[in-house]
Amino acid sequence: MTPATACACGGVVSGGNSARVDSETAVLGWDGTRETVLMRLGMRFDGADAALIVPTPTPATVSAGTAASFSELSRLTAPEVVTEYHWFGSDYSSGDTSGAAPGSGPEVLGQVQLGPLEATTLRGGDLTGVREWLDANGYQLRPEVSATLDPYLREGWSFVAMRLTSAKPLSGALDPVRLTFDSDRLVYPMRMSAAATGHQSVHLYVFSDHRVTRTDADTAGQSSITEFAAPVAELTDPDLTALAAGRTYLTELAVSIPRPATITTDFAFGPAANDDIVRDRVVSREYVEILGFPAGYVLLVAGLSVIGVIAGVVLRRRTG
Repeated sequence: MTPATACACGGVVSGGNSARVDSETAVLGWDGTRETVLMRLGMRFDGADAALIVPTPTPATVSAGTAASFSELSRLTAPEVVTEYHWFGSDYSSGDTSGAAPGSGPEVLGQVQLGPLEATTLRGGDLTGVREWLDANGYQLRPEVSATLDPYLREGWSFVAMRLTSAKPLSGALDPVRLTFDSDRLVYPMRMSAAATGHQSVHLYVFSDHRVTRTDADTAGQSSITEFAAPVAELTDPDLTALAAGRTYLTELAVSIPRPATITTDFAFGPAANDDIVRDRVVSREYVEILGFPAGYVLLVAGLSVIGVIAGVVLRRRTG
């Protein structure tokens, strides 16, 4: 990914392009009044000034997640494996494949240390005051990123500011971070991504009572592919169990945004038209023949049939 000044969830703050986001995966759950976002970023930090600003509708409680949650999601959404047997002579085609005056500063509501990251929850203030607080606390906010803060501030949103507290360069997936906040709707913050300088993509898992789809105004101009949609009967990871809160229909979405400057809204979600299951299928096809006889003829000899397995191939296709 081209180094950017924003990622799908918020604004990347750094001097001299010392930070970039290589991947972004998030799990969303909403119980009707409170939302949880479990976020895992693949980031590259080359300097101690690297940081991330994430807006939330109300002040967020920030805590550490675990990689085990994402391992469980990989297991739950793994392709279904099906073996098909085909006799020689039958159809075995491959089939489907698929410089202003001092402003009003924010209120600091809480601060936690999450490994190499320090996370601070902020509420209130105006754009000038928030900029001053960020500057005074080691966050180098670029003008194009700070401009995207203003709509959130005017709407009364809060922010989580996360910064690297170690001078040691970091590359790879960060430990997951959990944000929990009150919300009257299921939402994923996106408007700060309008400041990104390159293609943006985000991988989302959404727990709900039904299959979900995006309903925000930006959906038509972006690619949103449903990778998986189905009820998941067993959740063994306690973090996912708490996040799902009894809502165990899981929808997996892959979103691609080629032109971030066109972003105008946050992601919003609603029920899909149906609860049809979407799941990748791995089909193992084994081709068999009756040894010694042409295809299409079967000889019964004292109840003895000799069957040879000739070959097996693996194909990948999506059902639903």
